[in-house]
Amino acid sequence: MTRISTFAANQAALADLMRAQRNVFDMQQQLVSGKKATDLKGVGHQAETLTATRAAIARSEAFQQAGIRAAARLEAQDTALNSLNDAASNLRLAATAKDGNYLMFEVENAFNEVVNALNSNHVGSYIFGGTRSDVPPVNVSDINPLIPLSSAAEVFENSERLPAMQLHNNISVDVGLLASDVATDLMAAFKAIADFNAGPNGPFVQPMTEAQETFIIAEVGNVLNAMDAVITAQGEAGAAAAQVDNLQTSHSDRQAFMEQFLSDIEDADMAETAANFQLAQTALDVSARTFATLSDVSLLPFLR
Repeated sequence: MTRISTFAANQAALADLMRAQRNVFDMQQQLVSGKKATDLKGVGHQAETLTATRAAIARSEAFQQAGIRAAARLEAQDTALNSLNDAASNLRLAATAKDGNYLMFEVENAFNEVVNALNSNHVGSYIFGGTRSDVPPVNVSDINPLIPLSSAAEVFENSERLPAMQLHNNISVDVGLLASDVATDLMAAFKAIADFNAGPNGPFVQPMTEAQETFIIAEVGNVLNAMDAVITAQGEAGAAAAQVDNLQTSHSDRQAFMEQFLSDIEDADMAETAANFQLAQTALDVSARTFATLSDVSLLPFLR
């Protein structure tokens, strides 16, 4: 005789119904979020890969933010170097003009421009101060204090270390120049002119004396050498800026690749998910009808 068990059938139908409800819920979540799962358990054995990739993206983004700050500092430095180059050019023009009446006036103006450029500040730190930010890298504000100094190098207060920023796992970039490296020759030229003007063959007059003219002609060569040092510094700064740009591009490309890799792991195929949602709804309807039918089954008619 065949045994009839409505309880077992009902339990099986209920399990099918609950499973179908869960499938519909999961498909709804995927449609709303666009993700295959809402937690790491949902991606199974790829959870570790997913976590590592997210960490790599976060590191790359941090380096990229540092690169943005580095680029801004280098841009400010480029502006200061252009001002420094203009001031050096003005000094050369003043020296070659051989106009004794206005020579020191033009020299002092050029000196002030140089000091302002070397003491330029960017977001709280001196561009040419190295790793030191407590004092300006040049400690004089006009040309006269140069005269008693034994060397023009005494005006510099910058550190000996260049400021650097880490822009990749194993790559750091120098994002600043030192005032003493850029402008020692320039300051020496200013001091030489100031010393001569204050010495026995000064002050400069118009027309210049033979001694004054001989001195100023010789000093033009030193000014040109000082300008070469500034131009060299501009080249170094440009190379650093190019390196930062290249690293920024590298980080952008790396992030795009890793984002796509993440997408392949965790993003749902929306067309496939929509189709699966329809199938899950159909399965839920069938399970619900089956459960309802079994719930109405009774042995009473067979026992009468």
